[in-house]
Amino acid sequence: MHPFLTRLGIRREVQEFFSPYYSADSSGHLVFHYGRYTETYGMAFHHIPSTENYWLAGTDLAFAREIFICGSAMEAIAWLHIHYRAYNQTGNLLFISTGTRPCSEHFRWLKQWIKGKRISLLFGNDLLGRVCDLKTAAALRNQTAAVSLDNQKVAVTFRSKTFSCSRELFSLNAFEKQSEYRFHARTLKPKSANSWLDLVRYGTFNQ
Repeated sequence: MHPFLTRLGIRREVQEFFSPYYSADSSGHLVFHYGRYTETYGMAFHHIPSTENYWLAGTDLAFAREIFICGSAMEAIAWLHIHYRAYNQTGNLLFISTGTRPCSEHFRWLKQWIKGKRISLLFGNDLLGRVCDLKTAAALRNQTAAVSLDNQKVAVTFRSKTFSCSRELFSLNAFEKQSEYRFHARTLKPKSANSWLDLVRYGTFNQ
């Protein structure tokens, strides 16, 4: 049990599941390792690396039935805390954090294993999170999606075509309908917050 996670209200079973996959620094901050880079969480700050490496938690890739891909380790912890009653059989789950910049390098090793597995994306509910959904889903299908933004539109160059959508309406699902291409990855987003971690923070400190 870690005092920061306990203060956030993270249930004991979830803390036990993730405990082999983090450490604490000399100040007691949570540290998650992405190769030589780290994600660090304190009660007053949260540093997430931008790296081609990744953080893993859960079962071996070969035995995972459901794979959750997110932008931070703390987001994985928050999501499982909220959904633990439905996912308390954790032996078949694998969580992968890409940090702030998901890219094809993260998934090169994963693509050979994804057949028959359920892929769920836990990126944020803001525009950056929705772009991460698309970039990740495309990389897993050996596709490239180049995204550019202006004040009003999101433009995506995909399979030699360019698609445009308003920022407010852009999502992986909307892009699938527009491009008529199915990525076979589901996006899991909170309805009342930008991230699962924000939802946990709000529930803990605003009661």
